[in-house]
Amino acid sequence: MSKFKRLLYIVEFMVGFGPSLLILTVGVIFSPAIIAGVFTGHSESLLFVFLVLGGLVGFWGAISLLVLTLHPEQENTPPNRLKVYVLTGVIVSTFICCAVGITNLYLLPFICAPLFVTLHLVFIQRNYLRGSAANKVVNSDK
Repeated sequence: MSKFKRLLYIVEFMVGFGPSLLILTVGVIFSPAIIAGVFTGHSESLLFVFLVLGGLVGFWGAISLLVLTLHPEQENTPPNRLKVYVLTGVIVSTFICCAVGITNLYLLPFICAPLFVTLHLVFIQRNYLRGSAANKVVNSDK
């Protein structure tokens, strides 16, 4: 893969995940207050805990997909585990898109952009996620 194409993938990832990553960072910063809310009996705080944890897991899956796209020869997350990570992130992003879409339509493209970037990376790595040997290095020593 050319360096220019790698740069385009990185720019796509940064533009797509930038606003959502800022919101996730705020969630991580306020997670002690959210967890304290869970222990004081505010049940809606439990939803925020799941959203922050699911967002972190989903972002980890997206980073793994990006690394797999940029460096397919390196060992990466196993396909089944990567599917769980990506699915968790998609569920959280879809929930957030629905919540933001109800309140502010102008923010919707920025919040839903990670779904499209993830869809693009999943499409590129569809053979790896199916478990085929397309990205596996073949040993010719045998």
